[in-house]
Amino acid sequence: MAGGKQTPRQKLIGLMYLIFLALMALNVSVEVLDSFPLIDRGIQETNQNFEMKVDMIYDDFNAQVQNFSEEHVFPYHDQALYIKELADSMVSYIMTNRTLMVSMLNNISFEEADTLDLIQLRQKDNYSRSTRFWMEEGGTSGGPGTRAYILKTKIEHFKNEIDSILSTHNQSVKLGLDTEGPFYRGDNRIDWQTYNFDRVISVAVATNLSRLITEVRNAQFDAISMLYDLIHAGQFRFDEVSARIVPESRIVMQGGQFEADIFVAAIDTRQDPEVFVEGIGRIPVRDGVGRLRLAATSPGSQSINGRITVRSPAGVETSHPFRTQYTVESPMATISPTRMNVFYAGLENPVSIAAGGVPTENLVVEISEGGTLTRQRDGSYTVTVEPDVREVSITVRARIGDRMETMAVTPFRVLRTPAPTAYIAGQRSGRIPRQLLTRPQTIIEARMAEDFVFDLRYEVAHFEMITERAGEIRRANQESGNTLTSEMVTLVNNARSGQSVTFTNIFTHPGPDGEPRNLGALSFTIE
Repeated sequence: MAGGKQTPRQKLIGLMYLIFLALMALNVSVEVLDSFPLIDRGIQETNQNFEMKVDMIYDDFNAQVQNFSEEHVFPYHDQALYIKELADSMVSYIMTNRTLMVSMLNNISFEEADTLDLIQLRQKDNYSRSTRFWMEEGGTSGGPGTRAYILKTKIEHFKNEIDSILSTHNQSVKLGLDTEGPFYRGDNRIDWQTYNFDRVISVAVATNLSRLITEVRNAQFDAISMLYDLIHAGQFRFDEVSARIVPESRIVMQGGQFEADIFVAAIDTRQDPEVFVEGIGRIPVRDGVGRLRLAATSPGSQSINGRITVRSPAGVETSHPFRTQYTVESPMATISPTRMNVFYAGLENPVSIAAGGVPTENLVVEISEGGTLTRQRDGSYTVTVEPDVREVSITVRARIGDRMETMAVTPFRVLRTPAPTAYIAGQRSGRIPRQLLTRPQTIIEARMAEDFVFDLRYEVAHFEMITERAGEIRRANQESGNTLTSEMVTLVNNARSGQSVTFTNIFTHPGPDGEPRNLGALSFTIE
């Protein structure tokens, strides 16, 4: 981290410091004096947040032992703990003397002063007693032995120790906590002790001490954060771990054995590496994984060589070579229904049959008992199966030289064709206009489901209509056809609005499997 640049946080602390100094230089009113406690509360909250962040860094140090060896983590951890000892000593000295000063000003016990809000501080604008406390007790004019001099010495020791630790790693950080100055009061150049404690009102001194704690914690945070980052210098950070299996070959011949490497792969999805493949160049990478697509143009064993280049958090690029092989084989015989994964009894089920490297005229295709296989002009086949058969098998053999070799034997389930659904004017139930039922062109339709891919049609052969009038059940039958009979039309015309009409025992003519279908019932209410 560069030593000459300040973070936004450090700039904010410096700006607050300037505001303090400006207020301390004024002949302040009571209202302005009361603003110091408000500022102090904000600083105290900032200090608490800093302490939480600092504690989180130390927790992270402990967690890294799980990822690295103790020998790798502990040197940085021990230095971070030493910085914690220095910072805690600094904060303890500042807080102890701040509390003693408040105790002296308010003439209360140390314990009471430790929790006193500055709004309750007496003699907020008094500077003679706070000056004597910091600049004269134990010495004179802020010299050796005085609290101000001891605090300056501790600050300088704190900074020097941090600089010494970081310099061993060729690192530096802007720490703040300036005690060198130059500092001025008017046109006169003064030292740090005089600038902060000589004739400075007591409430400003107390607030400024809280601000010093902020700078101490800020320096501690920046220093231990840098030490923590050094754990990972030259190391790679990964945010996704997944299992991988890499087979020696994806093609295993009968009688051979399958071999594979199984391992855990760590991937950094936030940084895409550069992946180069010989003969191709750089390939696309997404979420940290290279995507290779190669056309399998010729059979046989194929090799892939290349390298992966990644950048470490420290900016160091490293290349890792890779090599793999795969095998391209001509496709074996395949049998697949072109419309469904089953055959329907009684229908002509289209089937495509092919065997890579074998001319179609050298294929012998057979179907088991109960099925018929018919070759079409385009080289495809149709299969028809008898209604009582539930499974058939297709066997493909190929003439290779002077011998016949079985390429594939594939079983197929045989299903009965599904039943259609009955409709009148596109409806199955609900309210229906009277005139819609009595039109000459109104019929009961038998529709196949939309996802049934065969062009199959059923026609309604006969049905029955039931209605009720004056408490009496009226029935009418259509013995042959799908239209309403004249008796049915009369019953509908004589029906009252709100009267129910039911069409039941709706049967179709036999389908391709030789079986009629019972389509259930339709129920309507006359509008």
